[in-house]
Amino acid sequence: MSDNRITASPLARHLAQQSGIELAQITGSGPNGRIIKRDIEAVRDGTVTLARPSASQVATGAASSGAPADAATGQMHSGIMPALPDARAYYTPGAYDELPLDMMRGAIATRLTQSMQQIPHFYLTRSLALDALMDYRARVNLALAEQGEKISLNDLIVRACALALMDVPEVNVSFAGDAILRHHHADIGVAVALPEGLITPIVTRCDEKSIRAIGAEIKDLAARAAEKRLKPSEYEGGSFSVSNLGMFGIDQFTAVINPPQAAILAVGGPVQKLHLIDGDTVAQTQMRVTLSCDHRAIDGAIGAQFLATLAEYIEQPLLLSL
Repeated sequence: MSDNRITASPLARHLAQQSGIELAQITGSGPNGRIIKRDIEAVRDGTVTLARPSASQVATGAASSGAPADAATGQMHSGIMPALPDARAYYTPGAYDELPLDMMRGAIATRLTQSMQQIPHFYLTRSLALDALMDYRARVNLALAEQGEKISLNDLIVRACALALMDVPEVNVSFAGDAILRHHHADIGVAVALPEGLITPIVTRCDEKSIRAIGAEIKDLAARAAEKRLKPSEYEGGSFSVSNLGMFGIDQFTAVINPPQAAILAVGGPVQKLHLIDGDTVAQTQMRVTLSCDHRAIDGAIGAQFLATLAEYIEQPLLLSL
């Protein structure tokens, strides 16, 4: 950030330039946070500690020492890549609102950063025919109407994933450093968007539960997540996750693996397309799904096998109730 955008007196700017002090480091004590002479003198004399490291100091310090600097404190620590500088170093105090991270958002940020840095992701995308599943859902909901119940496409997708995980157990795993943990049940995290961030409450033993039971549990977990009433055991762990942005008009995306899981399925929305079947062009509703895999535990052929199995359950939905 340019020092010219910071509110400071001309004398304070002159003194800061002479002393090699960046104005972005200083919290002004003048009217409306204006930096004045005494602020520069206090920093120069060592009676006041700088409010935060500047972007150039963080980068220069890391480069000269050969060690990366901590984003918040400027402290050097061991590692290969330097941490990003504190974002506040680039902006004038008072030009933004600072919203402290709550415990949930902080945990999410840490976990997903670790995932992208430490897990070698690879991605497999496949289009699935959705007409049979949508017809199946309509008939089920018609039968449930008198009881005031309704199942969603997402409920069906979670059930299909659970059965596919049982058929292809090599995907229902976690990487544990010196071993791969193959889970006995499909404990599936279902991504829920909250104002504070994304959380994936876990529906346990989906392979043993009916579609109605899965749907009811997802609704309960989502409601309690919105009220911040989930226990850590209800959103930590799991063996697989499903993230569905189809209801927001997204056709396709990739998702970050939620450790300690080794895979996550990103689900796009239904799209009408012309499809060639036995030489005839027919209209078909398709859904694109992308499987993110941890390459330490899952190979490409195994991921492809999982998607092929998932396609069978999606395109032949009567199998979901067997």
